[in-house]
Order: sequence, then structure tokens, then C-alpha cells
Amino acid sequence: MAKTIKPLQCPTCGSPHKADVRPDVYHCQSCGTEYFLDSDDITITLRQQPTAAHPPASLPQAVWQWVLLGMVLVGLLFGVAMWLFRPSRSASVPVATWPPALPPRWGLAHSLLLLGPKQQPVLVVAGNHNSGDSQAADSALVVFYNATTGKRLRRVALAGQSNGLDTDLHLKSFSDGTVHVLYHRTLYRLSTTPPALEDVTEQLLGKQRALASGVASLDLGSNEYDRYQVFTNDGHHLTYYPLIARTYTEDEHWKAERGLSSLRPDSKVRPRFTFTKPSFKYPDAPIQLVAYQVHDNGGGPRVHPDFSWQDDYGGPGSYTDADPHTKRLISREDAAISRLISYRDFTPGRLYFAPSVLFHDADVVLITCQANAAADSPQVVQALDARTGRALFTTPLPAQAPRPRLGLRYPGGFVIGRDQTTYTLSPTGKLGPVLTYH
Repeated sequence: MAKTIKPLQCPTCGSPHKADVRPDVYHCQSCGTEYFLDSDDITITLRQQPTAAHPPASLPQAVWQWVLLGMVLVGLLFGVAMWLFRPSRSASVPVATWPPALPPRWGLAHSLLLLGPKQQPVLVVAGNHNSGDSQAADSALVVFYNATTGKRLRRVALAGQSNGLDTDLHLKSFSDGTVHVLYHRTLYRLSTTPPALEDVTEQLLGKQRALASGVASLDLGSNEYDRYQVFTNDGHHLTYYPLIARTYTEDEHWKAERGLSSLRPDSKVRPRFTFTKPSFKYPDAPIQLVAYQVHDNGGGPRVHPDFSWQDDYGGPGSYTDADPHTKRLISREDAAISRLISYRDFTPGRLYFAPSVLFHDADVVLITCQANAAADSPQVVQALDARTGRALFTTPLPAQAPRPRLGLRYPGGFVIGRDQTTYTLSPTGKLGPVLTYH
């Protein structure tokens, strides 16, 4: 019987494509089946042998090169686009930055109103001044301004560096009209006609034998008295009166300022005005404007009289209400100590709230006060006849105006102010524009 079937096909997939493995044994080239023929029959025996999985065909090397080139081109295009459309910026250059400049301004300063050239009012400001430059230190200045126009007349810079303390630089006025500038331990005499400063330290202090060891400190003391407090290099506390060129120890000064026995021969009788102080004993007693006369002691030691309603028991000691006493504005003892000659209620029956005297001369008394007792009541300025007490005018001040502390009369009317702010008043009380000095 024939051993070959023609055409012989794979019993699994039917493919005729085969390869001879050995005699009568074949390998299917399509599915990998191995099969053979038994002798003397036509039985086909097969053995399944799976073909190993072929790995995925890899891309040709040229394709990978094109892909890589495309990625590089895309990256370059993206970079160019970012560069073209980036926000426009100027070249970065390191620049030092400083805080914004501030307007020139006064720091700690003191002010006085004085008559200047042609009897025009002059505001003198002495203190620490900042130019507005945050990198610059404050300057110790004395500046003269025309108080009716705000024009600066002269600027004087003082040598040395201010400590920025309230005791550095002061203005001091004396009973004879003299004005000093005190800067550290240096004294200057101030003039407004023309505006000028003169160093008088050696002239005033150098002639005092009690100060021969030198001055360790020089303090203003109270501005209502004509004196300085001095601490010497050898450790002594003294009181110095420049108008009479005299120094006093503590005991000497206590005796020299009290009573008529120590009154200097050149003393004169001076009329003055002041308001009474609130009374501890009589809290509902009204504030009164007092006109009084004293011996001024010619620029020497004195005690300022204080007027306040009280019970006068005739002298110092411990008393009760049962002890004999008299209700007085000033005790007899205090009146004698302060060399008081006479006093009277200058405007009987009138009410005053938070008042103060700004200026007075032989003709006019210029005062300021609140319109009523309310803390937020308007501030007014009033001129009174210095002989009769009759009100010449009463002028309300703007709500934003600072409470005046300075006052001066000049041929054109009055100037009032506080610190570095002034107003003018006509002789009839018409208020002029505010002036602020920087």
C-alpha cells in the first residue's frame, strides 16, 4: 500500500506546507504541528508542539531616528515661543531703595512771639528740625519767621549734635524783655532787630566766682522766673540770676525770694493779671480773673502769688473748721512772701472755663477760654480793656485750631499761636488765616 498521500496536509490546520523532520515525519510550517504516517495504513499520528511566540517586530532604526529628531524640533520650537512671548522686562540692575522723603518738620521745639523789625511780630522757633531726609540727622536750629506772612527771616544752625531730648534746646524770656537760647551749657542772647544770636556764656557765667570750677549742668527752671539752676563741677547746686549777675546757695535763695526785707532797691511796682486756680476746699468756686500789683524785685528772686479760695487760719499749723479762720483768695502769709501789694476781681460775675492770659499791657488784656464747661466746647479769644475790664471783642476759634498759648500785640492787631501755628487778629477781633511753620 502506498505510504504517501498526495498532497499530504497538516491534520491540524490543513496546510500542505511542511518540512521533513526524518523519514515519514513532518513539521507543519504554519502551525508547528509535527505529524507522521504509520506503516501499512493511512493513519496519521500527530504531536502538537506550539511555536514559540515571536517578539514584536521592532521599528526600523531609521524610524527611531526620525522620532528623536521630531522631539528635538518640538522642544526647540517650544523654547523659541517662550522666549518670544515672555513678559517684557528691562535689564535687572541692583538699585538701592530708600524710604520716601517726608516734608521738613520740627521735632521737639519751643516758640516765642516777639516784636521784630518795624514792630512786626516775629515767631522764633528753637528746637530739633528734620529736613525730611530719612538718612539725615536732626539739626539744632533757631529760626525767625514773620508771624503775619509766614516768611522765614533767618535760620541759625547751632554747633553740635542734639540728643533729641526736651532739655537740649530752650527759649527763655526775662522780665525786662531779654531772651536767651539755652543749648546744652551754652547761652545765647537773642535779638530780633535784626534776627541774630550772640554767645554770651563766658560773658555771663565766666564772671561768677561761685562758678569758677566750671558748669556741669545748666537747667532752665521755671520760665516765669528770671533764673537758671546750675550744678557746678565741684558739686554745688546754685541758683543764678543773669539780670542782676548774682548766684545764690539754697539757703541764701530761700531768704532772698521772700518778703520785703530782701527787696532790692531798684525794684518797681508791676501790674499783672492771672486767673485763680481751682480750689480744693471750695470746688464749686468760680474761676476769676485777678488784677494785682507786686514788687518785682528788679530781676532778682521772687515768689509768684497763687490765688485760690481757701480758709486762712493766720499761719502754718494744724487746724480744724472750728478754729477761727477767714475765707480768702490768698492767705496773709503767702501775700507777704510774694510781696503782694493789692489784688481785685477784675471782671466780677463773669464765668471762665479753662482760661489763660495770653498777653497784657497797659491798655489790653488778651485771654483765651472755653465758651462753656463742656470739654468739647468751642475755644474763644477775648480782648479786655486793661483799666475797666470791658470786653473789646470775643472771637471764636476754628474747631481744628490748637488752644493758644502765645499772644502778642503789634500795630496791626494781635498774633496768637501755639508751637508752630499762628493766627492774626485785627484790632476788632477779625481772625486771619492760619499759618503753620515747617
